[in-house]
Amino acid sequence: MKNKGKMIIISGPSGVGKGSVNGQLLTNKDLKLEYSVSMTTRAPREGEVDGVNYFFVTKEEFVKAIVNNELIEYANFVGNSYGTPRKYVEEKLNEGKNVILEIEVDGATQVLRNEENVLSIFLMPPTLNELEARIKGRATESDDKIKSRLDKALLEIPLKHNYDYIVENDSVQNAVAKITDILIREKCAAKNTESKFKKLVKIVEEIVDEKYIYFVNNWEANVKLLANNREDKEKAKNFVARDQLIKILSSEVYRKTLAHGDFAKINEKEYVDFKIQKLMFKINFFSIQQRSDFSGD
Repeated sequence: MKNKGKMIIISGPSGVGKGSVNGQLLTNKDLKLEYSVSMTTRAPREGEVDGVNYFFVTKEEFVKAIVNNELIEYANFVGNSYGTPRKYVEEKLNEGKNVILEIEVDGATQVLRNEENVLSIFLMPPTLNELEARIKGRATESDDKIKSRLDKALLEIPLKHNYDYIVENDSVQNAVAKITDILIREKCAAKNTESKFKKLVKIVEEIVDEKYIYFVNNWEANVKLLANNREDKEKAKNFVARDQLIKILSSEVYRKTLAHGDFAKINEKEYVDFKIQKLMFKINFFSIQQRSDFSGD
């Protein structure tokens, strides 16, 4: 029996480049990806094909699909409705395929709330100016529509922290490399592929052992010294500071590089060392508990 595939949400503000990134991802056969064709009431753009880019339907047909529970999610965006047909997605998941849902943020919120076995990725523009330039570059929108899309983006971007991963799309090549590695790390790819995260952990281990053992030893000593009840003392006894530090630093270097960085450098020791130097100022070497968000660089 085939293992069921995973729903992969790739979302973000309009104009961020979801279509371009997904188009490249779909060429990688090791990722076993299928593209979920969305339903929409908007008119086709030049070159778009019904059933390939979207299922183009009337407003009445869209409402009927909602009433009949034929959509996994749906949302209204700048005067048009968009939704994900349920039947196609479920068929592909049962075949063991990973299905990309290229959907708006409102729709992604519904999927994250109602569905299981979902991996979510928020695609970020480098800047709002770049986002505006990309939307204008389409030459398919009126000034009012462009303003509506940018206003909507300002409301959507703060929701990025609801997603499993945040990926900056400064270039399609860089974004595709990042998302490909995420999918490998999340076991959405062929077994003979290895995530760069695995090598990153080894590099972090080397750096910690070379430069930060003093902090590791003091962290363990501090935790034991400050344990003042039975529960804390038990935790302190089992606390391995080196492992915890490597885990934190590896995850944060990876996360920050996905969100804003050149992914080609993720396995370069000099780059990783530079990132770690900044992160070390944010570690609390007096507690097992750490901040859940090491925000900012």
